Amino acid sequence: MSTERTPISPTPYGVHLGIEIVEAVDGAASLRLPLAEHVCNRRGVAHGGAIASLLDAALGAAVISSIAPEEWCGTLQLSIQFSDPARRGPLVAAGRVVRRGRRVAFAEGEVTDAQGRIVARALGTWTIWPGHPDGKSGFRAIS
Repeated sequence: MSTERTPISPTPYGVHLGIEIVEAVDGAASLRLPLAEHVCNRRGVAHGGAIASLLDAALGAAVISSIAPEEWCGTLQLSIQFSDPARRGPLVAAGRVVRRGRRVAFAEGEVTDAQGRIVARALGTWTIWPGHPDGKSGFRAIS
């Protein structure tokens, strides 16, 4: 396995939401999501699906930053607990790998609002393949 790490870039879905990768290195990642109208409900609160996508991307980026370029990964399970409505942005998600084996990684993280309040937490499990799951090679991105 190579010691070189995988470069990370947003997927078209992440770009559509407005997710920005602040940093992803050595099993930790920080992502940002401005609270734009298209990710909020009619009362100006971030939609739970947008927060879930941000958490999936942050934890996934943390896992990707811990694997070799030839390896691939995918979310097996993601559990999210919402604690407060997200009314003030930008939202910042922090993700980190808490344990990594040869074929599975466990990650955790949280989303904070502009006031530093935790609005959601997540725990997740990622499968790790030694190569592309379909035997292909090429561009890798996070959601």
